[in-house]
Amino acid sequence: MLPYIPQHAIPIGPVSIYPFGILVLAGIFTGVVMLRARAGKLGLDREIAMGFCAALVLCGLIGSHLLRLVFFEPGLLWRHPAVLFNLREGGIYSFGGLFAGLAGGWFYLRAQKLNAARMWQYFDALAFVFPFAWALGRAGCAVAHDHPGIASNSWLAVQFPGGGRYDLGLLECLFMLPLMGLFLWLDRHPRPAGFYLGLFLTVYGPFRIWLDGLHEPGVARFLLTPDQAWGLLAAAAGVAILGMMLRRPHLSY
Repeated sequence: MLPYIPQHAIPIGPVSIYPFGILVLAGIFTGVVMLRARAGKLGLDREIAMGFCAALVLCGLIGSHLLRLVFFEPGLLWRHPAVLFNLREGGIYSFGGLFAGLAGGWFYLRAQKLNAARMWQYFDALAFVFPFAWALGRAGCAVAHDHPGIASNSWLAVQFPGGGRYDLGLLECLFMLPLMGLFLWLDRHPRPAGFYLGLFLTVYGPFRIWLDGLHEPGVARFLLTPDQAWGLLAAAAGVAILGMMLRRPHLSY
């Protein structure tokens, strides 16, 4: 069983920062740098790629907070509407950030008057670099221990103060590692534009459905928990994208 290592603040002058924040910022920085490099490799406009990044991050943060409140804290939102403007109090929801970020990126690329084929290339560049950035963000969750799962004595469990249990942030971070290796291996040959986006959604959706089973039991909403519903949507979207790409193999880069 893995040890529980408390997260301690790091004082820097009058402020204190936490490893969680450092790792999340490192993830965003890694994603921005890699996406810019990927855009250059694919012959895409790097300035548009940077604007695309800004739209993804901004809309992702807003969407992750809003959907966290809607799905998990509706009572808090009803009692204190000002929580909409307080990320710390309301928290964030990763699936909300993922889909809101994709929507914001789509609107940005549309505003740049890009055709559909070109937009697929930007989204595919994003999907290729996403596991590298996401792994760092989930490492932040792991050091903060803010996603405790069910009790377990597994060697992958963490010895929380109240006993051994899974750390879901750690498990998701570990899941990203082989996915990063797979993407690097697949990148040795040209792929149809949209391939990495479809593949990521196809494997990530079922993973999150499985991971949801390691949460402490809760009340399902509309027959499915939010993670199960979003996981199914992600998987279905991924399969649809891969199917479309296979029918249009000439859209490679």
